[in-house]
Amino acid sequence: MISRITAYRATVAIIWALALWHSWTSRGLFVDGANFLVHIVRQEAFFDFYMPRLYAMVLGQIPVMTAVTLGVTDLHLLARLLSLGLFALPTIFYTLALHRAKDDAVLLAVVIAAIAIVFMTTSFFIVGEYNTLYAVVLLIAVRLATAERLSLGDSVALLLLSLMAIRTYETMIYLGPLLASITLWKVWRSGTRPWLPTMLHLVSAVFMIMAMMVAINSVVHPHSADHLEETWVMAVDFWQNIQFDLVLGAAVIVVCWALVRPQDLKRWLPYLCAGIFLVLLALSPLLVLSDGLVRPLAKSQYVARTVSGLIIATMIVLIMAYRSPSASRLRTMAALSLPAVGGRFLTFAFVMLLAGLPADLFLTQSWVGYLDAMRNSVRTRSGVIAVEDTPIGSRPHSLLVENWVLTSQSLLVRGKSTDGVLAPPRDFTEWVPFPPTELPNMGRFYWRD
Repeated sequence: MISRITAYRATVAIIWALALWHSWTSRGLFVDGANFLVHIVRQEAFFDFYMPRLYAMVLGQIPVMTAVTLGVTDLHLLARLLSLGLFALPTIFYTLALHRAKDDAVLLAVVIAAIAIVFMTTSFFIVGEYNTLYAVVLLIAVRLATAERLSLGDSVALLLLSLMAIRTYETMIYLGPLLASITLWKVWRSGTRPWLPTMLHLVSAVFMIMAMMVAINSVVHPHSADHLEETWVMAVDFWQNIQFDLVLGAAVIVVCWALVRPQDLKRWLPYLCAGIFLVLLALSPLLVLSDGLVRPLAKSQYVARTVSGLIIATMIVLIMAYRSPSASRLRTMAALSLPAVGGRFLTFAFVMLLAGLPADLFLTQSWVGYLDAMRNSVRTRSGVIAVEDTPIGSRPHSLLVENWVLTSQSLLVRGKSTDGVLAPPRDFTEWVPFPPTELPNMGRFYWRD
């Protein structure tokens, strides 16, 4: 079994190594990220077009905006800095959650499991603010669960985190009232209530309700009704994400086993049965040897983002149940409190994280090949280039294509003004931010290798 300290340090090392590698490969340009960078360099200002997600949006753009303000014009470097801001933001909050949970094997296991199930399987679309929100709310839950009393330090941290959550993502519709209820319960259960920490906890609960109200308003009055409808429709398609399916399947087996036969958690049998799914996950990149679409896919990660919020909510309930005064009355929680069981639980969570690494590395390397192919395509021809006439239009690169952002991506990788740009497929008639015949003025900004 892995020790708590080893699991904590190794997980922190892994998620930061991935964040840096993903940033170096400019993975933040996937889909909306490319559109973000075009607007940032055109306006030389933050791209903050959507108020309900303003805070995460602005914080993630600080590294790239700092460079633009200092006069950096290399789009390659700016793409890496945009990616760094987008990846570092949730990684910081997950790191803080890991640090807070490191003294309890079960809590540490839950945080690692959240990273393995949610972050690793949905963060290819890193520009999505849900990546940051899920890390923030998990950190809030861990801090509330581990606080022995109402302290000033905890209450200030809670206040800042809840303030940020007000304008980060729409799933605060249900995560907001859940966390507000837990915060009020924590105040009510506290033996002593110093006036300042108590007041800050109560204000934090108000901020969480405000976040819920902002989220409701953003759904009632959406930025794009068509996009909102598409989001609801895609929410039921989470099963298309094979990485998500396999790691979630492993977790469900262990959780259901723990609920039905908690005494079996003292044995390795539940974990070995669930481990079959993890072996399949680790081997999933081999599916590319076939011609089918049952394989790790970057675009399929987007469809699992909505149901991931429900998984995070379930984990928050599990955390609070495990740390509640009544936990010993529940057979499953009583079993988890045993050191041997907690150690196995933690080891399994860490193996879940490791099992997801091959697919993540494979997709990142696919992205590197995609950008290289796009750069070569636009630099060997001028004018408007039909995507069907380039390697981007065929597999495997076509699996990373989002038609509406093709022109923006190709515009960013140009090395000079005479380089070409890619046009969406000929049969694509939907909205595009920049038609290939009406390119925005990028001024002095070019991609330098």
